Amino acid sequence: MSTELASARDELSARLDATFRRAAGATAAPGVQAAVMHQGAVVWTGTHGLADVAARRPVADDTMFCLASFGKLVIAAAALRQAECGVLDLDAPLATYLGDEVPGTARVTTRMLVTQTAGYPDIYTTPELAPLLPHVAPGSTTPSSYDPDRPFTWAMVAPAFREPVAPGRSWAYSNAGYVLLARVLVRALGGEDAMQDACSAFIHRPVDSPPIPDDQLTLHRSAAAAALLARGYDPQPDGTFRDAYGAHHPSGVPTDLFGLPFGDGMFAGTALGAARFLDGLFVGAAFLHPESVGEMTTPTPASLADADLTRKAHGYGAGTMIEDVAGRRWHGHPGMYGGFSSNGATDLARGITVVVLANGTWLPSEEHPDRIETASESVWRALATACAQGEA
Repeated sequence: MSTELASARDELSARLDATFRRAAGATAAPGVQAAVMHQGAVVWTGTHGLADVAARRPVADDTMFCLASFGKLVIAAAALRQAECGVLDLDAPLATYLGDEVPGTARVTTRMLVTQTAGYPDIYTTPELAPLLPHVAPGSTTPSSYDPDRPFTWAMVAPAFREPVAPGRSWAYSNAGYVLLARVLVRALGGEDAMQDACSAFIHRPVDSPPIPDDQLTLHRSAAAAALLARGYDPQPDGTFRDAYGAHHPSGVPTDLFGLPFGDGMFAGTALGAARFLDGLFVGAAFLHPESVGEMTTPTPASLADADLTRKAHGYGAGTMIEDVAGRRWHGHPGMYGGFSSNGATDLARGITVVVLANGTWLPSEEHPDRIETASESVWRALATACAQGEA
């Protein structure tokens, strides 16, 4: 490395250190973890605060977080890989794989699921599913029967699906569509074990790149993951944090936090693991053919026509949100669930990837008081801006 390049890297690292200390200290989360990569190389990582408030356990580089909806990007990429292999036909009706397991399978395709144009209404507020979850839907008179140690099954989720609304005609963010995407992969690949094995093989063994280990990116609720997992928290008005699962006393990883059947948030990991996946996907061409990457990173006409989306982002591709931040265009995905939030994206033009994970949910944005900004997003925007001030 030349002296000039080393000096530029040192300057960037110092700028990211200062930015991270300031932004992480101001965010509504007990702990934050972040990583920045540039064209395959890790240029900076940072940790702040506590993974477990009661135990005073600090966030470390190997602390794992629920990745929440960031996992939509990961499972969308896995689905596109199965399409490349000829296992999955993106444009065949879902009935090809699901029969009539849920409504609308004759009219909806897998491509509609990954591009958020399938039109499936929310399933988590339905009478069939809401009482089984930690937080019963507002206005519900049915008490929760949530058990954090009871595995969720497809049979528990399937009755909550309703007829899709105008499939293929408009864009609408849908957790339900991604839960259904996981089910399509299960059926196309021959069962839950085969699906999990295929997804693990996909994310852990990129082409011509070092493997991403299971403790950096995983869909398995294992004892090893439980030992490394931060606790999730919801900020309270008085400045304290409520343990999102504290009242339920889970014996391990809560069964709704990640893993099957929740294709809308199926993964957990570290900021470095998520950054390595994004870098390999969008910069290193280690996971998909260029045509598939192009589909992920090109906004669909339906997403660009959605006024609510375009006020916040520059469209949605296949499992990928496209945003302009600090004068640069970034491709990635945010997430928030169970006391965790995540945000990771790549500036394709420069090959820079920034990922931030937090064990806190949301806080008001000072820059945009009318919008909700997650704990991870506020730190991510600060780091992305710092990266835009100079070349990595």
